[in-house]
Amino acid sequence: MKNSVVNLLHNGRIGLAPMEGVIDATTRDLLTRLPGFDWAVTEFTRVVDACLPSRVFYKHCPELNGTRVATPSGVPVSLQLLGSDPAALAANARQALRLGATQLDLNFGCPAKTVNRHDGGASLLRDPERVHAVVNAVHGAVSDKIPVTAKIRLGFADRRLALECALAAESGGASQLVVHGRTREEGYRPPAHWEWVGRIRQRLTIPVVCNGDIWTLEDYWKARTLSGCQDVMLGRGALADPWLAMRIRHWQATGERLADTSWQSRATLLAEFAALQRSTLRDRVVTSLVKQWLGQMRLHHAESARRFHSLKRLTDLDALLDGLSAPDPNPVALDRQHEPA
Repeated sequence: MKNSVVNLLHNGRIGLAPMEGVIDATTRDLLTRLPGFDWAVTEFTRVVDACLPSRVFYKHCPELNGTRVATPSGVPVSLQLLGSDPAALAANARQALRLGATQLDLNFGCPAKTVNRHDGGASLLRDPERVHAVVNAVHGAVSDKIPVTAKIRLGFADRRLALECALAAESGGASQLVVHGRTREEGYRPPAHWEWVGRIRQRLTIPVVCNGDIWTLEDYWKARTLSGCQDVMLGRGALADPWLAMRIRHWQATGERLADTSWQSRATLLAEFAALQRSTLRDRVVTSLVKQWLGQMRLHHAESARRFHSLKRLTDLDALLDGLSAPDPNPVALDRQHEPA
């Protein structure tokens, strides 16, 4: 029975999700060095009403400078656009194509209030016709030279238009649809409704990718089972455990579980992340970025939570790095600090 489960899941792809201000090119590089990810998507490039200069695209997707648009380890990278003006998005799609983009992704999922207030991201999910217009314009602009994909949520305030928006993206020319299993109003509050992703998958002919709340191997199995999707996308789960994609692949190949990711492995990765970021950013910015990633790790890892709470007020990068590598001086005391009242 174990072998049949492994064979059933073997072909599923795993994508690295975009996270604005969190998963940049450096983070993509580090997360894709381990085996597991099949593709990655950039942070969104915000399009308003003009064709952006090339430097904006290179900033969001420095992989465009390479011989192929991929991370250093060879994982393909899709350039994501966010906006609501079909003509402006089409113009920027043509610009991205000229610069060498090999795949475009359209963001209809961002729940940020600032983005939604300016008519971007999930705000378009209130009108399926607008979703269709955007996808159709971008698809027409690149003339099937490169694929256009899209990401949505299960609606804005509720799920009533979820299927219509998905169908609108497909009819507009999307070749793949990532569905985050929550509405914009639900934000990131658990649970993700994987069964609703499955309702969409059943009605579409293009691949549907399940996204949201996949933190563990068990979550991966449940998400695929309830959604029926072959492919998944990891975002916060990949930051919380950077070895999650590799953990899934190992289980698929062998039926065995890898040991939990050690604190030492996590600390080493954070130190390497800091060193890479330090080459181009100020120390205070790097300090904030390291603490931000550690903050994601703490959600599902006790030692990371202890380290985060003991180091979160540090403002000196070297002191922070020393704290990451030092032995935990008093884990019991730190645990007690965070016991519920």
